[in-house]
Amino acid sequence: MTIRCAIIGCGPSTPGKGGAHSISYAHAWAIGRIPELQLVAAASRTPANLDDFRAEFPGCTGYLDYTQMLEREEPQIVAICAYPRDREAMVSAALANGAQAILIEKPMAASLGAARRIMAAADAAGCRLFVHHQRRYGKPFEWWRDAIAGGEIGDLESIDIAQPFDNIMGFGPHLVDAALFALGPRRHPLRVVAALDMAEPGSFQGLPTEKHLLASVHFNDGIRLTIEAGRKVCSRLPVLRANGASGFAELRMEPLDGEGSVFRKLTSGGGLVSPSTNEHFHHSEDGTLYVHRAWVDIHHALATGAATRIDAVEAYRGLEIIMAAFEAGRLAKPLAFPIAQELFPLDL
Repeated sequence: MTIRCAIIGCGPSTPGKGGAHSISYAHAWAIGRIPELQLVAAASRTPANLDDFRAEFPGCTGYLDYTQMLEREEPQIVAICAYPRDREAMVSAALANGAQAILIEKPMAASLGAARRIMAAADAAGCRLFVHHQRRYGKPFEWWRDAIAGGEIGDLESIDIAQPFDNIMGFGPHLVDAALFALGPRRHPLRVVAALDMAEPGSFQGLPTEKHLLASVHFNDGIRLTIEAGRKVCSRLPVLRANGASGFAELRMEPLDGEGSVFRKLTSGGGLVSPSTNEHFHHSEDGTLYVHRAWVDIHHALATGAATRIDAVEAYRGLEIIMAAFEAGRLAKPLAFPIAQELFPLDL
């Protein structure tokens, strides 16, 4: 049976990171590679973006009003690629029109309050909810997880995130999610201490952004997650590094000279290794590779009821850590988890 899919938010057709256009194009290409799925419609508030999208995907009906699209098309799966502040209303509209599954781009919402309401509404409607942390399907990220979870670097002591540009909400959700992918669901954060520089705030998809962020998150088993983002982050650092008692595992944006991939590890028994792959931090020569794997997992989950790597509960954990860092920095004091703040801290 063919499953009807729709996309909200087309974005521009100009090339983007990882060799793909706006993320909506990657979703549409991925859907087209799965015989059981059909992209029936897409919505964008910008006519030029919608025209370009339909030119790339001519079998797709275009709408300038996403509510009209959902009412007329009644898609079974809805991918939401619009700005974070709009996603709660879009989820509500998709649920009201019978969506069986919803895939939300990261970050899943603009606040913890909105994220909690989205998850509760989907659960009440019996709708599967996923968040597009597609890097969990990349080989370097699997190697990173396995090196940590498998004890290859000895007992884990800490994980460091160093994002060499500002705006942790833009790319940081992927980095925090990669850390949680390796840490596993049994570990949970206890408290956070953070500092926040809002002297020259920027803007990202309608959200205010920080100039620099530094946060230390303490987990229940003694592990520390350090998060730093800003244009003055030390340039020699990998974006992700796990420090163990007898080695390390790390992910870099680009491979070091002479190494096989963006992943490398040092173990007491095997020395320094960087296995070869054409998969990198974004995708591979195929700009939709990780996105396609995510959609395959979603299709399998809908057919079998199985969990996926990108179930919304995992994404919420990462969003809570980022919001906790913002709130602790805003208040200039340590905070304990769970975080009660319903609003986006940088709005305050």
